Amino acid sequence: MNNSKLTLVSLSAGLSVLVAANLAQAQEATAQASGQAQVGMGLPGATPQTTAVAAPAVGYGGTDHARVVGHLGVGYLGRSDIQVGNGGGGATLQAPVIGVRYWMNPRLGLDLGLGLAIQGGSTQAGGTTTDSPSLWALVLHGGVPLALATGQHYTFEIIPEANIGFGGGSNDANSYRGFLLDLGARAGAEIQFGFIGLPELALQGSVGLLFSTTSASTTPDGGAKSSTSSTSLRTTVYSSPWGIFTNSITALYYF
Repeated sequence: MNNSKLTLVSLSAGLSVLVAANLAQAQEATAQASGQAQVGMGLPGATPQTTAVAAPAVGYGGTDHARVVGHLGVGYLGRSDIQVGNGGGGATLQAPVIGVRYWMNPRLGLDLGLGLAIQGGSTQAGGTTTDSPSLWALVLHGGVPLALATGQHYTFEIIPEANIGFGGGSNDANSYRGFLLDLGARAGAEIQFGFIGLPELALQGSVGLLFSTTSASTTPDGGAKSSTSSTSLRTTVYSSPWGIFTNSITALYYF
C-alpha cells in the first residue's frame, strides 16, 4: 500500500515538472516572437523589465529612390548643339552636359550642369597650310526634377529645365558668335539598379517638349556682319530614331 502511494506521488511530481517546463518554453517563445527580451533578474511578484528589439531601419517607402535623397548624383545630363558663326568657317558644336543632381526631399530635386566644346585645327594642301577657325561653346543647364510616383527600383519624374549657351571664335579673316536658349520640360523614368545591388547607379529615359531660340553671326574683318536666327518648338527625341539614346537617356551615380 505504501509503495503504491509513493509511486503515485512520484508520478504527480514528474508531471508537475514537465508542465512547468512546457509553460516556461511557451513564455520564452512568446517573448521572442513579440520582439521583447527580459533584462536582468526580477524580484518575486515584480513586473519584469523588457526592452524592444528594433526592426531594421528602412528608407522612405523602402525604395532605391529613398536611399539617394540627400545624396549628390554626378553624371551625363544630355546634349546641346550650338551654331557658332553663319557660314564662312562657322560650325555647329556639340556640347554634352555633365552635372549633378541633388534630391532635397523625396519629391523635389535640383539639376545643375555645364557643357563645353572647343574646336580648332588646320588644313594643308599643295604646301599651303590654312588655319581652321578656333571655336568654342559653353552651355549652362538647370532643371527641377519632380518625383510624381515611386516604385521599388524606379521613379516617374517630370523635369522643367532650361539651357543657355554661348559660342565664339575667330580666324585670320572672321570672328564668330553663337547663342542658344532652351526652355521646356521632360517626362520619364529614373531606373536605379538596386535589383543587382547597385541602387546608386541610375539611368533616366525621357521625352519632352522644348522651345528653342538660336542666333549666329560671322563678322569679316572690316566687313559687314552676316547673321541668322531661328525659333522652334520640338520634341526632345528629334527626328532621328537613335535620338532616344543620344539625346534622351542620361546616366547618374549617387555618392
